[in-house]
Amino acid sequence: MKLLDRTMVNLGSKDNPDLLGHISLFELNNNNLYYLYFIEARYFGCKEVDSKTNKTIKEERISDEYHYNLDLFFNDRDRYLGWDEMFGEEFMGEDYIPRLTQN
Repeated sequence: MKLLDRTMVNLGSKDNPDLLGHISLFELNNNNLYYLYFIEARYFGCKEVDSKTNKTIKEERISDEYHYNLDLFFNDRDRYLGWDEMFGEEFMGEDYIPRLTQN
């Protein structure tokens, strides 16, 4: 598994305006993409996507925190804030290609 990219995500809403999360994107040994989702610093869920068809293979969310708006917010690229070096940039080598970016 290789870390490809990360981004902070604005998960704020009317009820919780300051909520942040992040996505870590990995490439699996079979070349599929694996997304890990976090709310603040806590695990929220994951998704494996076929690298050829871009179709979701499997997905899971923790039930005690789940609300469908969170899925919408995580998938809304306009909410992506990027990844600042203050959070760690160990994956940002010379061959780094940003993948989790705003539209």
